Amino acid sequence: MRSTNALIRKATRASKSIVEGDKLLSALTSPRYINAMKEGVLEEVPPVSKISHMLKEQFPEKPDLGSTPVRQFIGMAVRAILSDHGYELDESGVRIPDDPVFRSGSTYRPIAASEGEEDDDILARFVAMLNPDELRRLQDLVKAAL
Repeated sequence: MRSTNALIRKATRASKSIVEGDKLLSALTSPRYINAMKEGVLEEVPPVSKISHMLKEQFPEKPDLGSTPVRQFIGMAVRAILSDHGYELDESGVRIPDDPVFRSGSTYRPIAASEGEEDDDILARFVAMLNPDELRRLQDLVKAAL
């Protein structure tokens, strides 16, 4: 399983390949959208179904919310954001009837307490905060030490 920092970094990189992707990611990471996503988790429905109307309202033309790459980016970003807030993927490919943007989505659940306890490991927290260049440098240092 990837760390949440890695998922956020991936979503940030992906936003650069989408028209208006930076604005879209900024909206998705706003409290308003995050609260709506969490509401979807509580209701056991795909969180994207809770934000699709908000997206259509905020982005009426660009980016093209109907295009597959944009919808996939939104799904990736939602996963990263929810992962960062303590949720994990539950089920994917859940049909969403009568949604203006999405035909299907994923549901999420809170990360089990036993998995959350692993985050108390100082080494795991240290490695999670490193960027890719720092991780490669750490890898070289560990190889040299062994």
